[in-house]
Amino acid sequence: MGEKSKSSGELGEKYVSDFLNLIGWTNHQKNLSIECFKPEKHNINNAKKGKISHGIDNLYTYISPMNTSTLIHSIVSVKHTQNKYPSSPNSKFKEHIKDLAYTIECYAESEQVVINRDNYQVENEEIIGLLFWLSSGSDKSYSIINDLKNPILSDDLQFNRIHIIDNDRIEYIHNSIELIKTKYKDYDYSFYYFETPTNITDAKKKSSGKILPIEMLNSDIQVFKLEKDKEVILTLVIKNEFHIDSLKRILGLAQRLSNNLASSIHIYFKNFEHEVQENKNIINQVKQQFKDKSFIKHTYIFGDNIGFKDIEKEIKVSYEKINDTLEDKEYDSGSMLPFGEHLRSLLSSSLISKAQLNNLLKNKGIYLNNPSKENMIPVLSSLLLTSQEFEILKEHQKNKEDKEKRQEARIKTINKQTAQDLKKHLKSFNLAKLDKNKFRNYEYINPNINFVLDKEKQLLTAKYKIKRKQNNKSWHEQIDIFEGKVIIDCSKNDLEIITKNISTAKETLNINRLILNQLKEQLKEAKIISKTAQEEKILMNDMTNEEILQFLLSFTNNKNLENLEFNDIISIDIEIDEKVTLPNDSQIKWMEEKINKLKLDGKKIEDIDILTKSENHKYLKCWGLVASFSFNNVTAGEGNVKIDFRFNPNNKNEFFIQINKIEYDKKVYSYQAIEDMIFADIDNIKFAKHKEIMEKKDV
Repeated sequence: MGEKSKSSGELGEKYVSDFLNLIGWTNHQKNLSIECFKPEKHNINNAKKGKISHGIDNLYTYISPMNTSTLIHSIVSVKHTQNKYPSSPNSKFKEHIKDLAYTIECYAESEQVVINRDNYQVENEEIIGLLFWLSSGSDKSYSIINDLKNPILSDDLQFNRIHIIDNDRIEYIHNSIELIKTKYKDYDYSFYYFETPTNITDAKKKSSGKILPIEMLNSDIQVFKLEKDKEVILTLVIKNEFHIDSLKRILGLAQRLSNNLASSIHIYFKNFEHEVQENKNIINQVKQQFKDKSFIKHTYIFGDNIGFKDIEKEIKVSYEKINDTLEDKEYDSGSMLPFGEHLRSLLSSSLISKAQLNNLLKNKGIYLNNPSKENMIPVLSSLLLTSQEFEILKEHQKNKEDKEKRQEARIKTINKQTAQDLKKHLKSFNLAKLDKNKFRNYEYINPNINFVLDKEKQLLTAKYKIKRKQNNKSWHEQIDIFEGKVIIDCSKNDLEIITKNISTAKETLNINRLILNQLKEQLKEAKIISKTAQEEKILMNDMTNEEILQFLLSFTNNKNLENLEFNDIISIDIEIDEKVTLPNDSQIKWMEEKINKLKLDGKKIEDIDILTKSENHKYLKCWGLVASFSFNNVTAGEGNVKIDFRFNPNNKNEFFIQINKIEYDKKVYSYQAIEDMIFADIDNIKFAKHKEIMEKKDV
């Protein structure tokens, strides 16, 4: 067993040594031994004399091209097995990290670190761990990083950061370099170094070199500079498979990276069959969206790892420099994939939390001992994010204004109407012409409104987007894109239609009102609704304080829910109604002079006396509540949702619903399907309870 383990270890060290040579880490030191300065603390194997020394499998020192005047000490630990990766890897992972962290701790105090920094005149230095965790028994593209379940590392570990390289990671980088070496045999290739917040001011920085920086080992986009005579090709090899949305962002990234240095851009997507006509059409469709035709003309998309289907053998070249004029500087129109300084400003947003950045790094195989924003942002700014990773950040960066708020109303019709019937009578119109606001700070991206028919669901939907500019914010906040929707629901098979006003920013709420007014005029003209028809809305002013609380609390009754299960009220906004006199013996008399508005946050708020005792309700004005629900069914899988039920004081106290957060398996289930399921439950309660309250008033 011992010999087999030794053989496996030596084989792993050979694999890693060859890989380090491939990425330009030539002349790396091997099999070093350094003294252990903390023999008791580091005595993992319980040796009688304590830990005496640490072995370093590989050590490589270099000046960082991503961080000016910084010396990088890369401490490499190789863990290789002939067996498969463990099915529950957390325990073994923590062992490997502890072993490497203890080595780093003693290396920082060793003579070796003094020797390695000799002859370098730098301002800073970093000691970074590099854990190669490889398995010959698992698939060559297996990612053990994906199997880690948020492992909690020991508090006594002292290291800055450790990068994890597993089968999947080493295979991707190895294949990327071999692709370049095979396809471009006559070219001199180097790794491309882009501008980062920590090298941008360095006048002597190089744009490329023979060493792949440690940060880029965990990047899913590898960039190479290829040179032959006067010809320069910038080549991007993408780890993820092709997607039309990714292509647009990758093209935007390539344009910004080229920086007037390249004459051609070549982009490779995994398993993408670039000779298939359908794929060619998709590429041309995306290319047409770019205004800079000189850039697009010399940009080519290929597939990697497609075997005999790769029939394009000739390297497409140009000696004409690509125009470096960038478009879409102000906002993200779908072609933005920020890096370096632009990425740093996004990561610094207060709306993106420390935990979210830490999760992003861990998912990429990078672990920081002190994951503060100050430490994480420079690392993320020194690698390239994928389109998918950027979308996750954008989702985190959204604020309440970006979230959809849904208001609904009913309009009585003269006769029963199908969506097909209504579609015949609805004419398209131009919002820009209809909008008479002379001081608007937005413009319409698609001002023409047409209602699109969904025959199966009996819906008619009109969508639009606006672009709003705010000059006092960072690049990623200066221009906001907001979407608005108006939906006509004819599915109830009754003498009414339901209008769904779905807005984000306050501007879209006002624009939706324009659309609804125009809609009503067209329906009156077609004699579908009477000339005196009014929208029946859910308004706070139409209900008493008691009825408002009854209405809001009805959403927390599981008897009313079909797909959701109520968990608890997370927060509620209430105040003493100044128009109602509190009796002296009231249990909430103490609130009268001391509290204007009260926001209660916590768990099981529905159980407190203020809410459970109905005699208090007539004295309390409740503006809204946030509740959590869970779901577990075929449509949505298993997950949780937080929903805000609220009356809008800025819109005539009209009731609206906003989904704050949905937790679900994004790889399997559709957000839209889950959202539709949630609103189906909520809408049934909303209309039924409101109708019940209003009918009691009429008795």
